[in-house]
Amino acid sequence: MALRVLFLFLSLQNAHAFLPSSISRPPRSGTSLHATVDIIGAGPSGLASALSLLSQNHKVNVYDRLSEPVSPSDPSIWSAEAGGVEKFYLIGLGGRGQKALHDLGVWEKIEGYCSEVVGRKDWSPGSEEGVERIFTDRPYTTMVLPRDKLVGALYEEVLSLHSSSVTFHFGKDVEVLNFGESSSDPVQLSINDCVNQQNNDCDVTTTNAYTTSSNFVVAADGAGRSIAEKVAKVKKYDDDNVRIYKTIPLKLPEKSSSWNWKLNFSARSADGRFNLDALPASKDGDYCAVMLLKEEDPLAKENADPVLMREDFDRILPQFSSLISDTVMARVAAKPVSRLPSFRYITNLHRGKVVVLGDAAHSVKPYFGLGANSALEDVIALSDCVEKNGLSCEAAEEFSKKRAGEAKALVKLSRNFDRPGKLGFATFILPLILDGIFHGMLPRFFSPNTIAMLQASKSDANGDAISYTFREVVRIKRFDRLKQAALVSGVLFALGKATSVCLGGLAMVLKRSRLSVGVASSAVLFVGLAVRRFYKSFNDNSAGEVLAKTETDINGKKIKKNNFEDNESFMMNARQKQRERDGG
Repeated sequence: MALRVLFLFLSLQNAHAFLPSSISRPPRSGTSLHATVDIIGAGPSGLASALSLLSQNHKVNVYDRLSEPVSPSDPSIWSAEAGGVEKFYLIGLGGRGQKALHDLGVWEKIEGYCSEVVGRKDWSPGSEEGVERIFTDRPYTTMVLPRDKLVGALYEEVLSLHSSSVTFHFGKDVEVLNFGESSSDPVQLSINDCVNQQNNDCDVTTTNAYTTSSNFVVAADGAGRSIAEKVAKVKKYDDDNVRIYKTIPLKLPEKSSSWNWKLNFSARSADGRFNLDALPASKDGDYCAVMLLKEEDPLAKENADPVLMREDFDRILPQFSSLISDTVMARVAAKPVSRLPSFRYITNLHRGKVVVLGDAAHSVKPYFGLGANSALEDVIALSDCVEKNGLSCEAAEEFSKKRAGEAKALVKLSRNFDRPGKLGFATFILPLILDGIFHGMLPRFFSPNTIAMLQASKSDANGDAISYTFREVVRIKRFDRLKQAALVSGVLFALGKATSVCLGGLAMVLKRSRLSVGVASSAVLFVGLAVRRFYKSFNDNSAGEVLAKTETDINGKKIKKNNFEDNESFMMNARQKQRERDGG
């Protein structure tokens, strides 16, 4: 299963400034239950879908291949002593995810299980002192929690609010036999038992199989499942930047100026051999670090040598090595490795009265937490379509029109962040360089870089802050490239004209026209200055390294890179100023 840790870029500030005042959706009272919805998958998007459809008074069945979710508050599961730190991967909830959960009326509940992340601290390869940055220009604070804790909290909310209207079927595999492609036909499902559950999977047996019908089906069963492939064509990309990972529990020291418990910590080796990023797994200084390795690395295997792992940490990442005991190091070395997911999306999100959403519709690597947050946006979009059109083919079709393009744009944007070598420079580093130059010079004419656009917000018709859609980001950046090309062409032409006289002597020596020599010289000068200014800072084109080197925020302003003696006071003062600007 994919790692959904939002390690690399965490956007920060007051979450409540991003959320509308109140748009929760309580269940309707005094009305009878509507038709039946079957939801396949009891992960975050499946349970969130259940909440939204139950609030519309539909009867809901939820099927999942695995067992019942664990309690989000059981210390025997989540404590560091029980292995709860590294056992469950983390997800980061940004503005998109927080707004969706607020729309569902459960954000306050979920927020109680989250850890706040207000900035990051990066160690460049070979450096002894990390650079700490507290961001105050973002419209929300990134919140982090274990994925299974989110599932447990949503499960408790479903049972608490709608126990009489929902039925859970755990240990069941579901196959769609008929998609209900005419308005009068129900969806036909085959239900099979799952046995031998382990490692988030199971074996399917048809011994006790049975069939059932449904008015509407939501396929939220994650990446790699078969329902999506029966709904529409699945576009899969070859992974040309394969990374293996292992999770490592860390316990940060108390009252240490070097270890703020609300930061994302990041470091990497000079040769790009491995990256390490860590996020808070609790509010008590427990952190979960992820060590990303290349596939051929000697540590990227089960039962790796713990002595070699310790030597590598002591030599390359000594600041983290001191936080890992010999017992934990041996446990990490022995554990099997996991793989980051590949990039994929389905071209159409519905067939008949079956819709596909979440990771089943789009899977990406865990950059910016885009996959998990987009999945929750899918849920809200589906809820709106069903509320408008009922449990119908029209609702499914409208949902697909709203979100299929978003799934495609999300995957393509995310893949551009992950290309290796020269491709990575062309699709990720060079656009950052160009956007840094042009947005810095003309911020009203050119938008910020893609990373900033994905984290930024705009006002809707009601004055509420909403995120840019992925398609909007693609369209805005495409237009920026055209404007950049036009401006560069104009500048080069003007420079060529202006300097042609001065270059007359050189033109005579080279036996070329003054214009061609002028344009060529100007182009070389422009490119040379740009590369000299930026490229030397991007020795590693991993997303984490690039953001660590970025010198401007969303608005093109210089980021202060200081070690704050009291980060809590700093954030409190920044938020007080924000409240004063907002009128209280």
